[in-house]
Amino acid sequence: MKVLLVCNGFPPSGQWGTEYYTHQLATGLLGRGDNVVVVHPVRDPARERFSVRKTERYGARVIEVANCGDPAKRFADSYSCDGIERVFEEILREERPDVVHFMHLLWGLSIGLPALARKVGVRTVVTPTDFGLICHRGQLLDWRLRGCQGPADPAQCARCVREPGEWDLPPWRRRTRRFAVNGLARLGGLGRVVLPRDIEAREIAVREAMESVDHWILPTRTLWESLRRWGIDTASATQLYYGIDESAYQRERVGSKVTRFVYMSQYMPHKGLTSLVEAARLLQGRLPESVEPWTVQLYGNGAGDRHRRYAESALAAPLPRRVTDCGPFEPLSAPEVLSRTDCVVVPSEWRENAPLTVLQARAAGVPVIASDVPGISEVLEHERHGLLFRPGDVNELASAMSRVVGGELPPYEPEPLISWQEHLDSVRRIHTGEIEFDLEPVMQRQLVQQSS
Repeated sequence: MKVLLVCNGFPPSGQWGTEYYTHQLATGLLGRGDNVVVVHPVRDPARERFSVRKTERYGARVIEVANCGDPAKRFADSYSCDGIERVFEEILREERPDVVHFMHLLWGLSIGLPALARKVGVRTVVTPTDFGLICHRGQLLDWRLRGCQGPADPAQCARCVREPGEWDLPPWRRRTRRFAVNGLARLGGLGRVVLPRDIEAREIAVREAMESVDHWILPTRTLWESLRRWGIDTASATQLYYGIDESAYQRERVGSKVTRFVYMSQYMPHKGLTSLVEAARLLQGRLPESVEPWTVQLYGNGAGDRHRRYAESALAAPLPRRVTDCGPFEPLSAPEVLSRTDCVVVPSEWRENAPLTVLQARAAGVPVIASDVPGISEVLEHERHGLLFRPGDVNELASAMSRVVGGELPPYEPEPLISWQEHLDSVRRIHTGEIEFDLEPVMQRQLVQQSS
């Protein structure tokens, strides 16, 4: 079977969970004998926009499409891109895949891609990795970083898109921009700012795209419920957790006399980095180094657009002496990083969607301290695979870290959420059209195994 995997990035250039999962799926399907081609945009201003470069990585053929974006683009261009669609049509004609599996439809891609595949008779599968289809910001957080239940009044969503957030611009520029965009909105937008009708047009485009999807793979109940409320046809959806090749994580652990906490995520406000730094500061005062040695290593980087000022602010003040900013690591080296980690900290302050970091830690048998948010609590059992704490509660996070330092939460036998082979079996059956039902019984069996 020839499979076209479409993502918003691919290692080593793609740094985070979606890109990592795409790599795992590409290599896993190759190992099963499938012909795999990966298509993804690259944000390189040195390349001519929409130019194509073909290469090979990890045994898969890779097609890179240059799309660094247009600073002057209109709102519609953020989800619908004619240039990307033209290139994709060419790729479909040249490659003639049996199935196209989308890991993303936005962020350098276009919402119209499934319809193009459907038009030429190619089966389409989508695995949403965030809430971007129903929320332009992607995380169901408004511009103030407050939780949102999803699309509401178009005027409310339009304001959320227009408003600059705390970490987008310096205070004086943020005030100036807020005054300008709200003024333009009162004048009808003048084609420069988002209005309710723009939000309505986006929703129509997304709903039309959803009708061209043959099958959905939804990695968590959280995402399942959000999309179900929004109107997805659950009869054409399978609820299936992410899978990763656990064999890469079954390696000998590197011992240390120091308890090593690791953060492996983006330096973004909704990821809770500030809470971790403050918790480390509290813990430093509670546990003198001479009594209980421990360290916190931060692996990640900041954003280049929205929230661009956050990383600089979060790391600007002198960090606690036991906290080190290590920058990002090559994504496929995660097993090596985890082999010298005693505890992973995932202090997210949004709903999450089964973060790959938690699944990687489970595959490696490394305890996790994580926020008790829906997308995490359903894949991490409290007191077994780690500890859950209230999102943003730095005192509770510091106390959980203290328990790990005190030896209350030792490593456990590696326990993947779902075996890699079982995951691949399910995905391949979806690709061929053999699965047309919800895999809830599989999930229930996993939950019984976890609680037994």
